[in-house]
Amino acid sequence: MAQEEAGAVTDELKRKFARAKDKVDAYLAPYGGRTLEGRIEVDEALDKYSLATHCYPDTVLVKNADVPESIIAHEWVHVVQGTLEYFRGFRLLYVLLAEGLAEFVTKELYPEHVVKYPAGYELVATLIASDPKVIEELLRLNHLPLSPEDVDTILASAHVPSYSRDLIGRMADRIRDSIRTANEVGIDDPTFVTLGEEVRAWKFILDRRFDGVRDCLDKAIGAWFEGIRHLTL
Repeated sequence: MAQEEAGAVTDELKRKFARAKDKVDAYLAPYGGRTLEGRIEVDEALDKYSLATHCYPDTVLVKNADVPESIIAHEWVHVVQGTLEYFRGFRLLYVLLAEGLAEFVTKELYPEHVVKYPAGYELVATLIASDPKVIEELLRLNHLPLSPEDVDTILASAHVPSYSRDLIGRMADRIRDSIRTANEVGIDDPTFVTLGEEVRAWKFILDRRFDGVRDCLDKAIGAWFEGIRHLTL
């Protein structure tokens, strides 16, 4: 048999993608998960620390055809959620929630899956145990309505680490202005609001209905921001 061409999408990889996609779609369907066609591609130029990632439109990229099926499933959760691209120089709660959702769903479907983001997994597992509707809400996190007052609530909360308070505080006026503009004009693009993904993440996590598990949430979030005290620009 001829050796597979480097970077080629093998039949076995297509089957792994189809299985992973079907499992994730079935799991998320009761929570309003989007039904997408999707595709998988091989990109050997991926970062040396990355086995897989996702990109627009509705595509899972893998470093090679031997990537485990569970990792493909993890990336497909991101595709279904519509996880936004973010500036990797920042440490964001949004990333922790997005990765946590992907880890939780993947671990439910593939018990052998090795969790890469334990703080995210624990955070989302705690949220879901408190309220199963969280899965549906996290799938729609990008469209959580915002008001300028949300910025003040976040900055005043004792549960927000110094790093996040510094990050949002330095851009607070710009964030408030972009929220006002979006609400007045009816802009629903989740990327329009300056740092909107992070403001939505904190608005969601600070909801009073989670106060009963607040200590557990603070612990998971603290692990994510451990060692990072203040924003340095």
